[in-house]
Amino acid sequence: MPHIRTYLIGITTVLLWGCGGSSDSESPEAPNTTLPEQKSFMISTSLSEGGTITPDSFELAENSEKTFLIGVDQGHELESVSGCDGNMEGDKFTVSNPEKNCTIEVKFKAYQYTVNVTTSLGGWVDSPSYQLSYGESAEININPDSDHFIESVTGCGGTLSEQQYTTDSINADCNIDVKFSSHFPAPAEGIELIRLPVVVHVIENEYVQISDEQIHSQIEATNRHFRALNTEDLESIEDQFVPYIADTGIQLYLANHDPDGNPHSGINRKTAALSIITLDNAYAKAEKGGIDAWPNEQYINVWVGYARDFQGTLGLLGRANIPGFVEDRLIGVVVADSVFGVIPPREPRFDEGKTLTHELGHLFGLIGHTHGVPTDENTHRHLTCDGQPTTQCKNSDLIMNFMNAETDDKDQKMFSISQSQVMEAWFKTGPLQALYLNNQNPN
Repeated sequence: MPHIRTYLIGITTVLLWGCGGSSDSESPEAPNTTLPEQKSFMISTSLSEGGTITPDSFELAENSEKTFLIGVDQGHELESVSGCDGNMEGDKFTVSNPEKNCTIEVKFKAYQYTVNVTTSLGGWVDSPSYQLSYGESAEININPDSDHFIESVTGCGGTLSEQQYTTDSINADCNIDVKFSSHFPAPAEGIELIRLPVVVHVIENEYVQISDEQIHSQIEATNRHFRALNTEDLESIEDQFVPYIADTGIQLYLANHDPDGNPHSGINRKTAALSIITLDNAYAKAEKGGIDAWPNEQYINVWVGYARDFQGTLGLLGRANIPGFVEDRLIGVVVADSVFGVIPPREPRFDEGKTLTHELGHLFGLIGHTHGVPTDENTHRHLTCDGQPTTQCKNSDLIMNFMNAETDDKDQKMFSISQSQVMEAWFKTGPLQALYLNNQNPN
């Protein structure tokens, strides 16, 4: 039965294949159900003083976001926030979908305030205004001129210690008011105060040493002479001459700045083997080892140095180099060191500081003397004591006058009213006009 056999063989073949085939075929792999690993990135922060950021760091997964809170300290403001492609809204900075580690940069800035300083006549401060950040304080040097002292300093919650004023911590604009007072009273009505800066050039060597204190003592003494405040001297003047005593209004102070505008003591020292009585005036010439004058339209120049001869005898006490009589670089006054100042020991007979006063009288227009070597150019000896034509008293009668060249310091006691008038004209319309004009209200 050939047909039946053939049919069974076909069925058997189908069944074998239907059961998965032969024993040497491979089984299929199972499906992967593990999720891919999620990446995360470190968000760091960097900030300046003046505020906070919270949190200060954060590990942020990709495809997510984190908001950072910005806090601002008192007296500060937020200047900028940047980094990590974040967005700022209000006080919140949000970072989204980071792709790498990154840093948020936060900058704050303190509020800025102005401290203004005003000063009265008679001194100076380092700066008229200061820019300070919130919470800072300023230390301000208060510098009275040599003829003034600090009366008061107020404002900005500060305190004064000697000559330094320290403000409180600044949290608003504020003003400081500095008042100086003169060591000397104001002139009487009708007499103008003429304040002039002096620079003292000291030529030092083995024979000449003079202290700052000695120099200050001289300037103070000369001010008392010109302002008629040498009370003990004036009380001994005969009654008939008392009405002619003049307060000239002239008041000196040591220069507080040099010609370049730099703060200065007004005392200029140089070591040199020079005398102040040389014919070539080397003391006033830097190229010969001396000290050049400061501009004489701004300062009174005074040179102090050695003035003895080879035997050690003091010959020259002082000399005035008057405008119109010498080259400009020499204009000023020369004084022997041993008669400059009033702190003992000083030169016998010339120990009251009146040599400088006498020589400045010449520089200020009193050409010639009331007594002593005559000169045709005398501008004051022949004048009446008060400048009035009918007055009987003449300056030549005033043997106690500062311009008497034949007497010692103890006997020089006064300037007269007419001499004061000559000096005033010398400043206002004469050779020292530029000096006068350049020093009107210098502070």
